[in-house]
Amino acid sequence: MTASPMTAARMTAALSQGLTLAWRSLVPLRNNPGQLLGLLFQPVFMIVIFVYLFGGAAGGDRAGAVAYMLPGVLVQVALMATITTGMNLATDIGNGVFDRFRTLPIARSAPLVGRILADLLTMLVTIAMSLAVGYAVGFRVTAGPLPALAGIGLVLLMTMALSWGSAWIGLVAKSVTSMQGAATAVLLPLTFGSSAFVPATDMPGWLTWWMGVNPVSHLAGALRGLMGGGLAAADVWITLGWSAGLLALFFPLALRAYNRRVR
Repeated sequence: MTASPMTAARMTAALSQGLTLAWRSLVPLRNNPGQLLGLLFQPVFMIVIFVYLFGGAAGGDRAGAVAYMLPGVLVQVALMATITTGMNLATDIGNGVFDRFRTLPIARSAPLVGRILADLLTMLVTIAMSLAVGYAVGFRVTAGPLPALAGIGLVLLMTMALSWGSAWIGLVAKSVTSMQGAATAVLLPLTFGSSAFVPATDMPGWLTWWMGVNPVSHLAGALRGLMGGGLAAADVWITLGWSAGLLALFFPLALRAYNRRVR
């Protein structure tokens, strides 16, 4: 069953308007050097902390630590960046930005789509910076460009799914502070309780079980395999399943919460 021409035209217009509003969300970065520097240098700090300070937990040598931990750092930085989606939405709603959008002849969903797209673009910058710093400290992609790009695409897919979850929290939260606290409480156990930085075999039994079912462990494993040439098929499929499930859950929840807040 195909969409009617009118529906297709509306979807195309909503996407175009969303891209325009995504650009509107990125323009303020030019006048906010602190936020821009934080975006660029967060990967540097994470790599210094985990690779150089805690590198011994991944085999004892710097080369092994870089090969194991850099994909984990990239995953963590990307996932933690999804918190900004909800924070920015909560801020815009509190400042009345979405009330002004309602007076414009645009699709109701365009501001929400624009916010998600803008944050995905900033994540691309963060990922690129992470790879650049990783290359400087010795990380090398040995599986070829196509598997590496597939790995980055997998990270973006998972972050997009979690961004809709962050958007939902931001839309139902009472304040920016409560939104940040709730999202951090969810993401910290997922990222630090995973095998992104330390192999699960080095952990006690109960934590090994949690790492085995943790979606971040599978995402880090998939990225590690796709960039390093290891076997990652199971991790890839599990990550795709988690991404589809999270998107199916949070996309309608975010749209419903958005419609309630801006009506």
